[in-house]
Amino acid sequence: MSAIRCWFDIAAGKYGKCPFTDAKHDVYREITGLRRPGPMLWVMKSADLHFHLLPGVDDGPGDFAESLYLARAAVAEGTGTIVATPHVRFDLGTTDASEILHRVCELRALLAAFSLPVEILCGGEIGHEVVGSLSQFELELLAQGPPEARWLLVEAPFEAIGDDFHAATEELRERGFAVLIAHPERSADAVLDGARGLRRELDAGSRAQLNAQSLTGEHGAEARAAAWRLIDEGLVTVIASDAHGPTRPPALGVARRALMDAGVPPAVVELLVNVGPRRLLQSGLASRTAVAA
Repeated sequence: MSAIRCWFDIAAGKYGKCPFTDAKHDVYREITGLRRPGPMLWVMKSADLHFHLLPGVDDGPGDFAESLYLARAAVAEGTGTIVATPHVRFDLGTTDASEILHRVCELRALLAAFSLPVEILCGGEIGHEVVGSLSQFELELLAQGPPEARWLLVEAPFEAIGDDFHAATEELRERGFAVLIAHPERSADAVLDGARGLRRELDAGSRAQLNAQSLTGEHGAEARAAAWRLIDEGLVTVIASDAHGPTRPPALGVARRALMDAGVPPAVVELLVNVGPRRLLQSGLASRTAVAA
């Protein structure tokens, strides 16, 4: 089955089986045994926009059993839609968007066989250094949102957000895509530089996605402090799990509890965890030309 045919099948809600390529990058997998998911925390279905669900692609699940564990845990938390976002990088994951699409087709068919009520969308966590190597068709395969308001998830570097990152996001905007920046609180930009690079991106029309586990310190004390600063300043649009496996499980429920315990107003919690992600999928994000530094 061709990538184009599989893409149309996804859009039509069909779950036909697609070719599945060999597993890659085994050296990056450090997944331990499976655990049973916890109870459902709320009824309204949420959307998780950053989730390493595809098996055998990057440092996420190594096989289908681990993907099934993650999907079941997400459903138990009340998640109805997962955007599968494997790393799209030269050093980790794949730079072949058609391969990602094929794996999404395969996973959707297998999850449907288990009657798991979750929608799986095709996406990617794009490293800024690969943007210039991706075709327009490949970017479209990985993008979310309706026509004229498509957006892409771009990974914030763990070092500072520099000119090379801004050049890549500017290229994406010029090619018609808005940008959602993944886990900027884990970048040295937020930790050491007052989020100057992130603020420049927000001025250019980008939006920020925070990792749920950053709020509780699983990504370290510095990321935790930066996460709460970004929340306090209103610089975050959505929160996602960035789930990878049993040691980094679905965490939208964790985020909800942490925000509520910290006294964040319920309406803001709902916006960050549920309404905001759904809105980005349904209404998209308009692209704007990058502003000058």
